[in-house]
Amino acid sequence: MEILRGSRLQPQPLDVASFTSSVASDTWLIQAVIRINQAHVLMLFEQGLLNAHEASSLLKALEEVPPDLPLDPSLEDVHMNVELFVTKKLGEEVGGKLHLAKSRNDQVATAIRMVLREQLLGIVEKTISLVETLLKRAEEHLNTPMPGYTHLQHAQPVTLAHYLLAYADSFTRSSERLMDSYRRVNRCPMGAAALATTSFKLDRFRVAELLGFEGLIENSMDAVSARDFAVEVLAGMAVLMTDLSRLCEELILWSTAEFGFVDIPDEYASTSSIMPHKKNPVVAELIRAKAGTVYGSLMAALSILKALPMSYNLDLQELTPHLWEACRNTSSSVSMAVGMLKSIRFNVKRLREVLNRSQVEATELANLLVRSLGIPFRQAHKAVGSLVRYAESKSTLIKDLPLNEVKDVLSRELNRPVKLDDELVKVLNPEFNLDLYRVTGGPAPVEVRRMLDQRVRVLSDLSATVKSKRSHISDSLAKLKSLVNSLTSAP
Repeated sequence: MEILRGSRLQPQPLDVASFTSSVASDTWLIQAVIRINQAHVLMLFEQGLLNAHEASSLLKALEEVPPDLPLDPSLEDVHMNVELFVTKKLGEEVGGKLHLAKSRNDQVATAIRMVLREQLLGIVEKTISLVETLLKRAEEHLNTPMPGYTHLQHAQPVTLAHYLLAYADSFTRSSERLMDSYRRVNRCPMGAAALATTSFKLDRFRVAELLGFEGLIENSMDAVSARDFAVEVLAGMAVLMTDLSRLCEELILWSTAEFGFVDIPDEYASTSSIMPHKKNPVVAELIRAKAGTVYGSLMAALSILKALPMSYNLDLQELTPHLWEACRNTSSSVSMAVGMLKSIRFNVKRLREVLNRSQVEATELANLLVRSLGIPFRQAHKAVGSLVRYAESKSTLIKDLPLNEVKDVLSRELNRPVKLDDELVKVLNPEFNLDLYRVTGGPAPVEVRRMLDQRVRVLSDLSATVKSKRSHISDSLAKLKSLVNSLTSAP
């Protein structure tokens, strides 16, 4: 049965049909397309454009479409495969009315949005789990000191909790960013038809309501051609994957013998086929690599869209597989990171050891000179820099110099006596300095404790928002199902 090319075009060779077909990625859309057709049929019935027998027959046939419907590439896409299935069941007299007042253009745009909103919510839920894991691990290490780094060089003392919280905050922003894009994703294009709506009297709002959308993409040309929502989500996933890649890079680095800060769990590592001693952090490496594939999907989408005239062009078909690949890679990467972080072992002894064999107390020593002597910071900076240089010339650390030598060097550099015995002893201990950093957002345990408590509340609100969005969708689809059942069971 030929329902697509009709009398207008000759049959298409299989290689050409396969080239233009989207069925390989349309498997993602089957369930959404069925629901869209159901909502459309119900609306047509309510608008008096289908009688009860026609609507009931169409809805019954749609209910029989298998979720794993084999898709024939000669029909180009999932939409025509579903229509053919229905038409074979009912004949063209009734089945041929399924496509009344709609186009594949508005239907595919709607289906993509329906699937993407589910993917988006799933990724946000997994990212919330990632943040929860980071917060839990931070709670365990509220008082675990470690060196903070800039330029991958020892900088100032921080805590492991402060470090983990930094990533928790970045992933929370990614979750919020994706949820902000959700409100632009969850807008309904149905009723736009090919590009100019239709002369049939449709109720676009009714279809949007039944499918769980929160409004319309109103302009019909924009509705069928817009893919900015996909680019926005791709960009959000790219940002999320960037931070995930950064975290994995550090875990890879920290798992080396040179750092020795973490031990990657066995289940997230591999070994060598030739070197029996190896323990390779392969899961973290693959997450790092998959960030690049998500970037590739984003760049592909932008490149596909950059020169398309208004409104629908088949180029848009090439964008969709990149969207699903990015969703798959992001979702799986976040899941792997959650599992790995739950069971990763931090070497607290090694973190403290490296902290105490560094010069991270230098900044606080300069601050002490400013506070105690009333000198400009730049003078204090210069004096402490000279002290560090002096210690290095002795192949030692400033904290290991005799106190008299420390005072002599500082006095000489500042051209004034420095008599701060007790204060110097305290400030040359990096763990003592940690408690001084109580400025909002600092690493002092009391401040990190406050931030952790506040982040739990933020995460609770975010989780509630996701739950609310899911409930709205499920309630709408349940209403759709109820209306379908009511009409199909009527005598």
